[in-house]
Amino acid sequence: METGTDDPKVVLTHERAFDELFRAHHRTILQAAYHRLNNVRDAEDAAAEVFSVAWRNRANAPAIYTLPWLYGVLRNVVGVEYRRRGRAGLRDDQDERPSDDVLAPDAADDARDLRRVVASLHPADRELIWMAYWEDLARSEMAEILGCSQAAVRVRLLRARHRLKTALDAQNVDPGPRQKP
Repeated sequence: METGTDDPKVVLTHERAFDELFRAHHRTILQAAYHRLNNVRDAEDAAAEVFSVAWRNRANAPAIYTLPWLYGVLRNVVGVEYRRRGRAGLRDDQDERPSDDVLAPDAADDARDLRRVVASLHPADRELIWMAYWEDLARSEMAEILGCSQAAVRVRLLRARHRLKTALDAQNVDPGPRQKP
């Protein structure tokens, strides 16, 4: 989508809005993509596609330039990647160790064990756990992304944590220090 104007001030405003969006959310989107795709290269490609869509829609900024909007785009991009993998017969569990400069929070062995258990959860539970604890989203942001109320997010997250604890206990994995919800 073009900006719809040749006015240099408007164009500059749109470019600045995009630059701020990219700086504020690129790492979060990259991590979110990695959590869903388990492959650094695919995550980098997905994040690039998300910001490519944002760039093409820059004329609508700042109305659409929010983290929940980016997550909505990411969900679509990840869905396309899942379908591509299905057609190509690729496995979804091709867990690749991320480089420390890209995804440092997940670099430890304990974190990889925990990631493996989280990855075994139902996709809806997995998404909630990633959003809440790895991507550190507020419950209000999660609610907007998922299209439900904050109360529903709290209940769904409570249930997802219970299923995660059961899975961790079954696999004898120590989840690390407990966090308050």
